[in-house]
Amino acid sequence: MIVPRLNAEPMYTIPSKEWSFDLGETALYTVFDGNLGNYFSFSFANRWFAYTDSFDNVKDLYRNTWRADENNWVTWANVSLHLGNFSLTLGKDYIHFGTFEIDAYDFDAHWQLNSVLWNNYQVYQWGGSLGWTSSDESTTLLLQMTSDQTMVRPFGSKNLGDYAYNLFASHEADRVTVMGSFGHNSIGWMGAFGVKFDVSDNVAVTGDAYIAADYFGVTAKVDAALSDKFTLFAKCGFDDCNTDWLPAGKFLFGGVGAYWYPLRDSKDLRIHALCNYDSFHKAVECSAGITYALNLKLF
Repeated sequence: MIVPRLNAEPMYTIPSKEWSFDLGETALYTVFDGNLGNYFSFSFANRWFAYTDSFDNVKDLYRNTWRADENNWVTWANVSLHLGNFSLTLGKDYIHFGTFEIDAYDFDAHWQLNSVLWNNYQVYQWGGSLGWTSSDESTTLLLQMTSDQTMVRPFGSKNLGDYAYNLFASHEADRVTVMGSFGHNSIGWMGAFGVKFDVSDNVAVTGDAYIAADYFGVTAKVDAALSDKFTLFAKCGFDDCNTDWLPAGKFLFGGVGAYWYPLRDSKDLRIHALCNYDSFHKAVECSAGITYALNLKLF
């Protein structure tokens, strides 16, 4: 899958009464998924080109590919072994904190409506996980060990303190799905809980909570599909941070947005618009963009 995304993000900062403008999450993404025989699968996702504050530092994406403490052109890259209901995954993957806040792909994300944790923690890390999924795929258990923002190469430390550990579980029943996790990372021991309630076939409500000694965060979101072509969503959240790994303070954020899928028979083309406020920047922001997913089957 090849996905170009073009974004425009004007921002009005309230204290200084000034306007600013950038291209936000403008980038070219690719995702490759597949199977290797009956027992192995692989997944690779990356950004070949991304606007990061300016076009001048795009080259920085391609430096420090193996570092665990920097975002780079490799979003994730992993291989999984599947044996019955069990799976073993090695490589770069996102840390399963156990919530609905993370989007399936970065090109679907809106940083303006993410918690301080997701916007500042390196959620993609090198490591491995051992998972179990029930035969009806309603229940998943996952034990995960990943690098923790400190290593300069994958699996490169003999110090157990350089790793994050996480136990994750999810269960789906009728219209309710719950996720939970407990583990240790850079901000200490942390628990997380997420719940999704499908009010109807077209409306879903999700909520997430993170609890640690020096961090607390909650988010809530509503998605409403008015038709096959048009979706509205609203999200709000609160963060209370007192750790060196995250901006210190208490922050509120919230906003509303819409998706429009203009193509007749697919949702490959998405036009999005968003208006939000966050107390971290003390700013009101509006953004709009286009995402197109070109699905290719190579073999």
